[in-house]
Amino acid sequence: MKQFNVGILLFDMVDALDFAGPYEVFNLTTYNEEDVKRLFMSKLLIEEKPFKVTTVSKDGEEVMIHNGLVVKPDCAFNNAPLFDIVVIPGGPFKAITTVNSDEKIIKWIAQQSGQALITSVCTGAFFLAKAGLLDNKNATTNRAALALMERSYPNTRVVQDVKYVDEEDVITAAGISAGINMSLHVVKKYLGDEASNRTARTIEFVPNT
Repeated sequence: MKQFNVGILLFDMVDALDFAGPYEVFNLTTYNEEDVKRLFMSKLLIEEKPFKVTTVSKDGEEVMIHNGLVVKPDCAFNNAPLFDIVVIPGGPFKAITTVNSDEKIIKWIAQQSGQALITSVCTGAFFLAKAGLLDNKNATTNRAALALMERSYPNTRVVQDVKYVDEEDVITAAGISAGINMSLHVVKKYLGDEASNRTARTIEFVPNT
């Protein structure tokens, strides 16, 4: 069975649940019910999973997560594998301004378009918009940043009161925990309802679309 490569972007001041939610969803997805027990017994090999998840940052060096957690990414832009799915998390206002002014990060995001499904969580939508991936598309973000999104990117149609917006090649999620809803939706797109529902049960999460 095909395995899909998932790349999750990390950067200084990224919100932890923005990337950890999708990270867990994809890592805890299985092809069948029998594999769930093997998964929790650490007997399910990486190559037997539907998704292989890799964290990536600009230079591969440790990043300081919002609120102080330190995380070491798996790779840097220059040695990252080709991804089928890319997750762009968000962070507080300081992270928005810092990442949006980093040409290398924005260029990398733009380069993923066309070769991968691009997704964002929370204010990660700002980085997609900066990269030109949300022009003339519907999108959402954290409820606290909806007005800022509308002002900053008038070519993007900002949608309120939803967990995520699917524009086929680009999917944006609302704030923080909505990244779990969005990731389960991606599992459904790639593997179907049964796999998505099984993953939701595995992580004991009740989806609210």
